[in-house]
Amino acid sequence: MMLKKLKLTTLFFLLFLFVYTSGSENKDDKKNRNLFLTTELGFYKGTGLSTDFPHITFVENGYAKSLRFVAGYFINPHFSAGVGFGADRFENPGANTFPVFLDFRGYLKDARNTPFVFLDAGKTVVFNSQAQEDGTLLAGGIGYKFFLGKKTCLIAKAGYNYFNNKEFLWMSTDTDSMEPDADSYRWFYLKRQSATFSIGLLFRSINDNIYYS
Repeated sequence: MMLKKLKLTTLFFLLFLFVYTSGSENKDDKKNRNLFLTTELGFYKGTGLSTDFPHITFVENGYAKSLRFVAGYFINPHFSAGVGFGADRFENPGANTFPVFLDFRGYLKDARNTPFVFLDAGKTVVFNSQAQEDGTLLAGGIGYKFFLGKKTCLIAKAGYNYFNNKEFLWMSTDTDSMEPDADSYRWFYLKRQSATFSIGLLFRSINDNIYYS
């Protein structure tokens, strides 16, 4: 029920932004061009948790908070590619991750205010195996790039995030023995699926100067 309300709230929010900005001034000789940087704050609502370890039952699907940075380049007015990094904090079960990923975006219009789709793929960097989880990630969804005033450019996104940690738990497959054989130990995976919602600032480079897009 909570996830359904979040989806409806996000849908109405994106629709409001589209209606609000579609009638605003959209004239800019340099819209989707050059280099850009984004800073994004996100919230993940878990939609699924799965593991191959037989004796774990998850009470709930959990949630996460995310901070992401992306440095990208408009290859053409309708497509951009970039590299991103960030920090995610998962709860239930708890975990810290530091993702590094490729970021691809397709824009509907060459305009200051425009919908877009995005796709991210990468893996996490581990500085301390006791403190962070290692794994691969895949994310995608829809978004909207829009201006508040002449300088400030915001981006709102909603989508799906998949994170696969192949080394979640080091345990023995012999769960009946009090002293299992050393050869019976192996890694068990944990797969996290989440609905994602984020908002952020976009900065764009024009003539070697940085502006709020």
